[in-house]
Amino acid sequence: MTRQQKKRLAGSGKPQIKMHVLGAAGAVTGSLNLFEYHEGTSVTRFLLDVGLTVENEAADFQNRLPNGLKASDIDFVIVSHAHLDHSGYLPKLVRDGFTGRAYLTQASADLLAIMLPDSGYLQEEAARHANKKAARMRASTASEEDATKPKNKRKPRLQKLREPLYTQEDAKRSLNNLAPLSYDIRHQLAVGIAVRFVQAGHILGAAVVNLEIGTGSHKRTFCFTGNVGRPHMPLLKDLAVVKSADYLMTESTYGNKLHLRRDRLEVLAGIIRGAYERALAPHKKFGHGVILIPAFAVGRAQTVLNDLRQLMSEKRIPAMPLFVDSPMTIRSTAVHRQHAQELNAETQALLRAGIDPFRTPNQTECMEREASMALDMPQTQPIIIVGSSGMASGGRIVQHLRARLPGKQNTVLFVGYQGTGTLGSALVGCRVNPAAGKCAEVVRIHGEEVNVTAKIEFMGDYSGHADYADLLAWMGKFTRRPQQTFVVHGEPEALEGLKSHIENKLQWNVTVPKVKETFILT
Repeated sequence: MTRQQKKRLAGSGKPQIKMHVLGAAGAVTGSLNLFEYHEGTSVTRFLLDVGLTVENEAADFQNRLPNGLKASDIDFVIVSHAHLDHSGYLPKLVRDGFTGRAYLTQASADLLAIMLPDSGYLQEEAARHANKKAARMRASTASEEDATKPKNKRKPRLQKLREPLYTQEDAKRSLNNLAPLSYDIRHQLAVGIAVRFVQAGHILGAAVVNLEIGTGSHKRTFCFTGNVGRPHMPLLKDLAVVKSADYLMTESTYGNKLHLRRDRLEVLAGIIRGAYERALAPHKKFGHGVILIPAFAVGRAQTVLNDLRQLMSEKRIPAMPLFVDSPMTIRSTAVHRQHAQELNAETQALLRAGIDPFRTPNQTECMEREASMALDMPQTQPIIIVGSSGMASGGRIVQHLRARLPGKQNTVLFVGYQGTGTLGSALVGCRVNPAAGKCAEVVRIHGEEVNVTAKIEFMGDYSGHADYADLLAWMGKFTRRPQQTFVVHGEPEALEGLKSHIENKLQWNVTVPKVKETFILT
């Protein structure tokens, strides 16, 4: 719609729906969309997702809302799921003056009660480290400058400290804004605005968001996928069918890729059996080998634990001692148990039979740091450690990597996407993309060089995102084409790839929005 057409519509007195794409446009993270519903002299403003921007953290310290709008102008928020790139900006919004409700599923609310305070703690830690580094640099520079200046010319230096985006306490306060809603029920949120959540099959509590905006002949429907999962994923219910929407906004994380179609359990069993054989030969100093599995605390870790339990129960791998060394993983797994009704029929059947899907025969949960540190001591038998983060960008798993990477009897198994610049990416490197060249023989951890002698393995089978074929199959069940389809949440190649696939197969109108681009939904 041209600027002149927008102006005519605004002056017509008709209801108007305006959408501002403020994040995850041309990028994977930072999901943030502002809707403004104008009806007569009243306007309702709400945000669809409030995610942190991983690719450019500085963006979250800037005003992400359109010029002239404040956080206090937002009436309410809708959160598709608990991953921080869709939810983690909420404490900042509350800190800036937002007082409305944040609507989401109950499972997402329970996960955010764990994840948001942890995010606040990490924000504080990042600010603390940045300030320490800046102070050291200023002290070094000042020392060099002062050595060349007369003593009576010296001036005190003011240090501007970096503030965290939000604190742990800010995050805890934002939990008061959470307003859980049930799946598959139409909920009226405001005059002329209703929402219905349906299963997304991505992580526990994830929802495809179906909006109704307007009334009568002026009502428009808007479907937002958030992040959606692959068919027949372990633990979770499948992505629900959506029959129609006037407008669709879809993720495109794998918009130009297809997942491997293979037996995930057989691949995992082969890797574990090989790792176990390496681990049997003890090192004189470091003992038996260790299998390290960095896994995201929500979703990925639970799937891996379930798979290892099944393989051990079927005697396809040895029943080795397993240590879950991540307090967030332990707490998130407890939330999965609490929401058994949201899991798939197979997993519910296990629970009814008294089988814990997330517990192997010899499993220990390490809540205290002392228990974690003990895992780096020489081991008397092969063990498995499951910890977070999944990209080895933080958490206790990093210390274990520091201790175990130099030993050839050890194995590190990565089970998901590794972001550019992370330790995981440096280690996986050529193992995912042979064209990347020689695999890293040395990495830096906490400022020190660490030799990489351990066996590095990678499995992409655990991705929680639908690929382009999955997305096209889901869209193909629409009974009528949307007026417009918006493609977000992807690298540029993935965005353009999915756009091309949709246009070629479905002949839909597709747009790849730019950051801060505005659309009138007529």
